[in-house]
Amino acid sequence: MIVKIYLRSILKDGENRLALFDSNRNGDINDLTTEVQAGATIIWKLDCCSGIKSITRIYSKEKEHTIFKSDPRKRLLCKGFKLQLEKGAEGKEKYTIECILCNNTELIIDPYIRVPPVR
Repeated sequence: MIVKIYLRSILKDGENRLALFDSNRNGDINDLTTEVQAGATIIWKLDCCSGIKSITRIYSKEKEHTIFKSDPRKRLLCKGFKLQLEKGAEGKEKYTIECILCNNTELIIDPYIRVPPVR
């Protein structure tokens, strides 16, 4: 299973924010929780006309990594990142997305990935 998370820069209340939405049809501004199954692949990519020059880094914010056993890797020939989850992954983990907007402003947000228990 592949879950894609799309990123787009927006201006809200005079501040740069990151609109996130995923292929599960969930979306939020600066605070998305994406639900994924254990063993799935997560791909972060820029939405068309995203206003983002590049995603510079994605990494876990947690001390104990229940989902992010490694940092997501930058994908060659595209501006996205990819993470393959282990089959035994379970729980909820906060992570950070760092990106550079087209106006060279750095934007950092901390959404979540949630992997429900296997039934």
